[in-house]
Amino acid sequence: MERYAVGADIGGSHICSAVVDLTTGEICGEPLSGKVDCDAGAGEILGAWADNIRQSIAASGLKAVRRVGFAFPGPFDYEHGVSLIRGVNKFERIYGLDISESLFPLLLRSGAEEFRYVNDASAFALGECLGGAACDARRVVALTLGTGVGSGFVSDRKLVTSGDEVPADGWVYCLPFGDGIVDEAFSTRGIIRRYEELTGETLTGAREVAARYDADPAARRLFDVYGEELAQFAGPVLTRFNADVLVLGGNISRAYPLFGPALERRFAADGIRVAVRTSALLDHAAMIGAASLFL
Repeated sequence: MERYAVGADIGGSHICSAVVDLTTGEICGEPLSGKVDCDAGAGEILGAWADNIRQSIAASGLKAVRRVGFAFPGPFDYEHGVSLIRGVNKFERIYGLDISESLFPLLLRSGAEEFRYVNDASAFALGECLGGAACDARRVVALTLGTGVGSGFVSDRKLVTSGDEVPADGWVYCLPFGDGIVDEAFSTRGIIRRYEELTGETLTGAREVAARYDADPAARRLFDVYGEELAQFAGPVLTRFNADVLVLGGNISRAYPLFGPALERRFAADGIRVAVRTSALLDHAAMIGAASLFL
């Protein structure tokens, strides 16, 4: 196995990349972030990605790194490296483009010649398993709680996306829950809706609700119910996968001290014996996970 790979985390307006030591999960040097105009033409977008990756390789002290893994939001053809994003005002100009073929000549001098792709939530899961909160676990479920609900299932540091143990593609966001789906129940907009139902007041984000926790009984009630219902949903998913660890990431996971006690009480009542941990790598998890595609 080659020891090093680049991990690149692609966002709507930025790229962040770093060289990762695959034997330890550690980043070589500092991760480098760069702005990307997602409305620009394909040449400008790909050029910005290539510049950032070249700088990361140079910053690592290595002369060349042959492999680059990308954490990319969907919809995306991860097997073939083709963006399928359209109609959401970002990356319209690279729709249908073969990313690997397009990047190869731009990164040739840096030695990069092999490219792999993974969903950003799955990359988070892989990263936490290689060098983060679940590095000591065999079977891990990771959930990212934020604008939406992302998920990743990992066994022995390999992503599991099919089979009887996981939902289709390893995605839980579309599973039914309550009167809707998981994505509506446990995302930021779900918290905003819950708070509005309790108080009649509309806030802009989960952080605002969390800030009211000490002084507002409605906020405390909201997070108690959130934790209990998250456990109610996640328990069968964890049992089906025979998970050792549940890792929580995303912005809402930062409020774990507020909803975690209710979640853990419900797990205990239901006999779910799974360690619950919050992200250790935070914004670096997806980069490390993308690089780990080459393990």
